[in-house]
Amino acid sequence: MEYRRAPDEQQLFDEASLPASLPLMLKLDQETEYLLCREVAARALGYVPEPESLPG
Repeated sequence: MEYRRAPDEQQLFDEASLPASLPLMLKLDQETEYLLCREVAARALGYVPEPESLPG
């Protein structure tokens, strides 16, 4: 896979850290990023509670 940045993205990528750049490179929207994080956490921890079941 090869990714070529648009000229206006160059400065953003130069200044952003890898965790900030990766979702941009993969063109992940907020919902997809959330679901991906939940899946990774579920695999690592075995269980991830639903947000509405958390106190507070």
